[in-house]
Order: sequence, then C-alpha cells, then structure tokens
Amino acid sequence: MGDKLKSQRFFNWQNSQTQKRSMAGKMAFKFRKTEIEGLLIIEPHIYEDFRGVYKKFYEKEIFRDNGITDEFCEGSDLYSKKGALRGLHYQEGESQSKLIRVISGTLFDVAVDLRVDSPTFGKYHAELLSFDDMKTLYIPKGFAHGFIALEDNTIFSYNCAGKYEPSMCNGILWNDDYLNIKWPLKEYGVNEVITTDRDRAWQTFKEYEKNLGSC
Repeated sequence: MGDKLKSQRFFNWQNSQTQKRSMAGKMAFKFRKTEIEGLLIIEPHIYEDFRGVYKKFYEKEIFRDNGITDEFCEGSDLYSKKGALRGLHYQEGESQSKLIRVISGTLFDVAVDLRVDSPTFGKYHAELLSFDDMKTLYIPKGFAHGFIALEDNTIFSYNCAGKYEPSMCNGILWNDDYLNIKWPLKEYGVNEVITTDRDRAWQTFKEYEKNLGSC
C-alpha cells in the first residue's frame, strides 16, 4: 500500500506541475488590440535562462481563447535587402489571414482594412517589427498587406490561413496619395525603394473603391 500511495502522490504531483507550466505559458502570451478591430499585436511566451532563450510564438488553444480561430496551413520566410518593399497585396475571393514576425533585422509592416462593412475601411495600421522586440502581428482576413525592410538581411516570417491563389493576387499602390502611409524611409536611411514593376503599377485606393461599386 505504501508504494501505491507514493506512486499516486508522485502522479498527482506530476499533474500539478504540468498544470502550473500550462498556466504559466498561458499567462506569458499578451494580446493587444489596435485601433482596427481584429488586428492584434501579440507578445510571445519567452523563457530565458543561462542556456539562451526559448520563444513560443503560437499555441492553438491560447490563440483560440483570444479570438484567433484560424487554421494556419502554410508558413514562409522572406530574406530582404534594406529598402526592399513588397505590397500592398491582397487576395481576391477567399482572403488569407496572417501571423507575421521578424527573426532578423527590422521591418515596417502595413495592413490596410478592405472590409467594406468595417468602420475603419480604408484606414491602415503600421507596425515596426524587429528581432529585438519579438512581437507578432496578427492580420485577419480582408486586408491589403505590405512591408519594407529597414536593414540588410531582414528575415520576415509568416504563417497563413487559407490557400494562396496566385491568379487571385491583386494590389494597391504602396505610396498611394489617399492612404498617405508614413513609410519611415528617411528615418532609417533608405535612399532607394527596391520593388518590382508590378508593385509600382498597382491601382490607387480610390480606383479599388470604384471597382467595388461596379461589381
């Protein structure tokens, strides 16, 4: 009986420690709202000791408890030179949601609300993301997205929910006058914006809005 009791106590202790670790992990994540509904800034769970740093940027149950129920089905990394710009891209038809973080360098990231029933339709949120701050940006479906690398060797990592359909890719001009995005080019010494002819030729936001009305 004594051995059985000891085994049961050990089993109970293991369970209690597992629960404590689970609760500690849940408390470590922080979810911050932005001025745009549904768009969140997430501080990851971080554990640091003499060996280094452990960072968990995603846990399905914790994200679900904070309103993020997306099924992320693909992940990619982008390696960029300083001044490299991509965007503002969106996917027609079935949009994608994204989890975005930087694992090296610094990035200026922009999300434009294209949800026609949203009170912030046509407004944007900009976020500076870097390796040092370890933030993750959650962009729900229904946004145009773009970013510029502010350092050489910037590595941008993202996970997407929803299938990427290249034929459905469209965009809005990154330096559109109406959106008036405050890209921090001078502040970070970006003398040249490196982008594609395609990204230089996207429609303006007003043209996008007009096309919505003609559908």
